[in-house]
Amino acid sequence: MKGSQAWLIVDPPDGKIPPLTPQAKERAAARAEAKRKSGRGPADSWEDRSLYDRCITRGLPGSMMPAIYGNSYQILQAPGHVAIRYEMVHETRIIPLDQRPHTGSQIRSYMGDARGHWEGDTLVVETTNFRDEAAFRGANAATLSLTERFTRVAPDKVRWAVTVDDPETWTQPWTFAMPLTLDDSQPVLEYGCHEGNLGLRNILKAARAEDKKAAEEAARKQQQ
Repeated sequence: MKGSQAWLIVDPPDGKIPPLTPQAKERAAARAEAKRKSGRGPADSWEDRSLYDRCITRGLPGSMMPAIYGNSYQILQAPGHVAIRYEMVHETRIIPLDQRPHTGSQIRSYMGDARGHWEGDTLVVETTNFRDEAAFRGANAATLSLTERFTRVAPDKVRWAVTVDDPETWTQPWTFAMPLTLDDSQPVLEYGCHEGNLGLRNILKAARAEDKKAAEEAARKQQQ
């Protein structure tokens, strides 16, 4: 499956993400201040790069959304479960449909803990228990809940809608939606990415070259 158009915010009706809560603004300011005090740049270390750069995860809903390449994925149904297998980063979500409760709040993962059920012909998937570093758009991982709705609207199309609910981050829940289009010419291919691959190495190598150049320039100015 793949997305065939850019995602659109469908709720609120004005098409805008709701304002941040005071708590969210305080968290963002604290993160910015901690980064400023650390003096670290975006490529001082592999730890300064995103989980996506490090070939760990694109998170949720990021893994479902169009990116620069590798956007194919498969939605597979089996008795009691639905699985979604992604080409990008080679992740697979396993979604139980047997009404089991979510795992305890102390167990968290990059893609969260998903539970699904059917409402008529719509598959509804609620996901919680995210890790802090993978929470969508800087949300509070402890209170973030994503509710996805998959509805087949044509033989080759599924409407995918996501409601983002985090009272610690936004003043109200909000929903975006996009169509997923079946395309048999786009199979899920092997994704040969791993932390420490050439992309990450070259990002850090270029940053060290810039550091060296800046140090040499500073030394040259001191000698003048």
